[in-house]
Amino acid sequence: MMSPHRSHQGRRGARTARPGCKTPRPTVAPRTGGKAPRTRSTRRRRMVEPWKVRPMDVADVEAVMAVVDAANAEAARKRGESPRPRPPDQVALTRQGHVRFVERDAPGAWVAESSGMVIGVAESIRRGDFWGLSMLFTDPRSQSQGVGRILLEASSAYGSGATMRMIQSSSDPRAMRLYSMAGLEMHPSAGLSGSPDRRAIPRRLGGRSADASDLDLVAATEASIGRSRTEDVESVLQAGNRLDVVDDGRGRGWMLWHPGRLVMLGATDAETASTLLWRYLAGAEGEVSVYGLTAAQNWAFAVGHAARVTVEVTGAMFVDGMDVPGPWIPSGWYF
Repeated sequence: MMSPHRSHQGRRGARTARPGCKTPRPTVAPRTGGKAPRTRSTRRRRMVEPWKVRPMDVADVEAVMAVVDAANAEAARKRGESPRPRPPDQVALTRQGHVRFVERDAPGAWVAESSGMVIGVAESIRRGDFWGLSMLFTDPRSQSQGVGRILLEASSAYGSGATMRMIQSSSDPRAMRLYSMAGLEMHPSAGLSGSPDRRAIPRRLGGRSADASDLDLVAATEASIGRSRTEDVESVLQAGNRLDVVDDGRGRGWMLWHPGRLVMLGATDAETASTLLWRYLAGAEGEVSVYGLTAAQNWAFAVGHAARVTVEVTGAMFVDGMDVPGPWIPSGWYF
């Protein structure tokens, strides 16, 4: 769960797998200690601890989650916000998700380690000709040392030969610079948040609640928009999320969600996608959150404005070898 709202780190000079190009071998040798560049905030010199990158293991999951929490908390503080702890059920789902990366997409799962402690993580997926960077985090105490750049190189090797690449970025300027320098095209993205005006929700909404028996509909919809997330939908559904579908003869679509967030969505047309988004707003409890919306998803912005939720630019979608799909809402992990 991408979460989006991630704090990616890196620096200029990243090299990633370009379609048809040989991917550089990831750097895994330990970094020797030395003096780090002076930061603008302190202008003081400090020693850089030796670190290395290595394949992620299931035993790393708790440490990885701690790095992600620390990075997200630091990003929230920089925005002048108080860090919000995740509900226990979401912590459990996140733990399962990290384990699945190791089991399903091991070549894309890497950690950075210093003195036996995990200080960074990169996770990516490969589905046929598609490669996507699902997560890139560095512990705040280890940022601006090149950790993110080397993690990206290691995880990008999983995309060698892929003809399509995608990365969903936070608003961190260092992250956006890193991905742009890697040769991907930038599309600013926005999110929906806040409490919807329930008077605006249509009284009659098409569609229905669904289950694993509807995965054929998911697969058919995915094929129509050039995506292939069905196996990931099945996994996320088994983890306890809800599935809604629309199939009314005019359009077809599906949506995975839980009360606090719309996880991902795919549809054959904007009207069907809008119906699914309204269904999410109707079923949500309290505040809602939807992320990763580019200009290709204007139907979602129309729903958000009608529901009087906050529409705010939150980062960017980076793509290479493809257009931004639509009608579609990505999962931070599975696109």
